[in-house]
Formats: sequence, structure tokens, C-alpha cells
Amino acid sequence: MTTHILLLLLAGIALLGTFIIPSLIRNKMVSLPIIYVAFGFFIFRLPLDLPLMNPEDARIDRQLMEYITEFIVIVSLAATGLKLDRNPSLKNWSAGLLLLGIAMPLTIAAVAFLGWWWAGLAPATAILLGAVLAPTDPVLAANVQVGPPNEDIPEDDVRFGLTLEAGLNDGLAFPFVYLAIALVDATSVGDTLFKWAWWDFGYRVGMGTLMGIVLGKILAYVFFKFKDKMAEVRETEIESGFFILAATLLTYALTELTEGYGFLAVFVASVVSRRTRTDDMAKEAELESYEAADQVEQAVLGIFLIAFGGIIGTGGLNDLTLNGALIGVFLLLFIRPISGFISFLPSKMPWVEKVAISYFGIRGVGSLYYLAYAHNSEAFPAIDSIWSIVNFTILLSIFLHGLSVGPVMKWVDRKMGRSRE
Repeated sequence: MTTHILLLLLAGIALLGTFIIPSLIRNKMVSLPIIYVAFGFFIFRLPLDLPLMNPEDARIDRQLMEYITEFIVIVSLAATGLKLDRNPSLKNWSAGLLLLGIAMPLTIAAVAFLGWWWAGLAPATAILLGAVLAPTDPVLAANVQVGPPNEDIPEDDVRFGLTLEAGLNDGLAFPFVYLAIALVDATSVGDTLFKWAWWDFGYRVGMGTLMGIVLGKILAYVFFKFKDKMAEVRETEIESGFFILAATLLTYALTELTEGYGFLAVFVASVVSRRTRTDDMAKEAELESYEAADQVEQAVLGIFLIAFGGIIGTGGLNDLTLNGALIGVFLLLFIRPISGFISFLPSKMPWVEKVAISYFGIRGVGSLYYLAYAHNSEAFPAIDSIWSIVNFTILLSIFLHGLSVGPVMKWVDRKMGRSRE
């Protein structure tokens, strides 16, 4: 059997599993990502004619990994923005904003310090490690996020905060990836930091936000203007799915052309577009758009998770040291929970919710995208060690959070007197 037929077979298994497996593991501790990664690991360990998946290997096209993970994150951010029912305000969004403003910088600093001190990484590489591992993943964190738009179930602070954090932090972590890239060959640290502060942080974050607001309003207007006309031509509901994908790609690409952060723009545009109209037709369109984006995301994610299992099975942990592994363990068990809890010290949120929201710092596809982007942009010293640390941390997060998400969230709901049935 040729390689491409084997790959098509794996893709078919991934897509079919996305349809079947969730109903089989409902109310079970095991999660879909665990099953897919384990399957990918074992299948790529077999003596089959499958391609090498380890991104540390020079024979691997890391540009392809960058583009695939980029697409998954883009679609996930669009779906994430559509899910949020709370209107934007400091009060309504406080749970997520505290995580972004306090927990994420603390996490970046702590991981970078451990990378420099424990793993002996150069400062630029250590900062890259912190930036790559800081964001909560919008893709793999779906199990601890709010449900589809306009649900009858109220959005609690834990699920809403994690959803908002996952939506915004991919855009806000990017400046620190650029900082690491700039520091690799920096001759003047002061000049580098100054340019980074006004350009990579100030301008690009501001432009990403502005483009998201403007394009969100424009594309929502276009959608509702032509929706009725489309219905006359095609008596299906497929147009909403086509439009959300088109709008997502347009928003991302146009924002990147202006040097703004496309991830941030996609999320902001999704949030803004939901608030353009609030009638019944708009609510129906929001649900259709969300479901279309979610299905595309889940389809591509299933294939990618099997590939990630293949990465682990073909040498993705070859350069992992004890200190590197400890960084991943400390991040998930100590750094994220402690920094998260610190960020909620000013909040009146019940301690049960503070503990839960601080614990679920799930790492995943976004981290791989950032690392692939940085690796393709600059020659970082000890980059192979970073790949192994990131791969290990994602693998640990998939198993740790995947096995505990059900019991922990049920415990939180029980303590708070909520029912999710």
C-alpha cells in the first residue's frame, strides 16, 4: 500500500472518528484528543510506509506544519468569538481580562526564567519558550469553554473566562514571540526593546483590534444584506457556513497585510459581528455559522491530533531532558495555577471557580504554530530542545486535562449549585 493511500486511510479514520467517538465516550474520563494522539503514536510506530513526522528533523517541511496549525487556530478563533454571549465590558469580561493581563505575563516570565536557569537556554530561546507555552489553546480547550451561541444555559465565569482567554491570548502572546525573534541577533537590546514596544506590541495589537472591529461590522452587514437573496437562489443553509469561512480568511489575510495580528482580528471580528443584529434571524445565522466553523475545526483537528501522535512516535521527544520535562510539569501543575490564582486576587469570584479556572491552562495547537513560525523565521540556538519541551508539555496537558476535565467541572458545578444537563 502506497504512502498517500495510507494517509488517506488515516484521514478517513480521523473524520469518521470525529463523528462516532464523542457519543461513545460521553460521560467517560477519556477524551477524544487522548484517543487520537494514542492512535497516532501507535500507528506511526508500526512498520508501515508512513512519513517521518518529527519537526526537529531537517527533512520535515516545517512550513507545512506552520500553515496547517495556523488554519486550525484561525477557524477555532472564529468559532470561539461566536460563542460568547456576554457583551464586551470590563465587568462582563473581567474573568478573561484578569487572566490575560496578569496570569499570561507571569507565566511567560516564569517559564522563560526556568528555561534559562534549569535548561540552560539562551535568553532569546528562553523567552520564546515562555511565549510559546503561555497561551491557553482555543482548540484543545473546547471542553472547558462555553457552548454554542444563545444557549439557554447561563455562561458561568469559569467557562466564559477560559473561552475569552483562549480567544484573545493567541493574539496577545504573539508580541513576545516577535520579541524572542528580535533578540536572537540584537546588537542593541535597548533599541530592540523600544522598537518591539511600539511596533510589535503597540501597533500590531492596535491594528489587529481595529481591523477586527471594522471588518466585523462590514462583513456582518454584507452577510445580512445578501442572506435573503441567497435563500431565494439556494434553498439550503449552507451559505452561512461558506460565509463564516470566507469572512474568517478575509479578516485574517487583510489584517496580516496591514502588519496587524490576524489572530486577534479574527476573534474580535467574530465578537463584533454577533452584535450587529440581535433578531431571530441573526441568532439562527450565528448558530449556523458557529456550527460550520466548529465542524471544519473538528475535522482538521482530528487529522492533526493523529499527526501529533505520529510526531511523538517518530522522535518528537528525542531531545527532552529531565530539566526540560520538569519545566512542562511545573508549568501545568504550579506556574499556571499559581499565576492564575494571583490574577483573581482582586476578584470576588468564589474560590471554587478561581481554582478551576486557574488549573485549566490547556496547551495545544497554538503552541506548535508559534514554535513553527519562530523556527521558520530565525535560527534559534537549542531549538530542538524547545520542540521536545513543547511536545512533552502538550502531550502532558492532553492527558492531564483530558482525564480531569469531566470530574473537575462536575465538582465545580456541584459546589456552585449548577446543572449542565
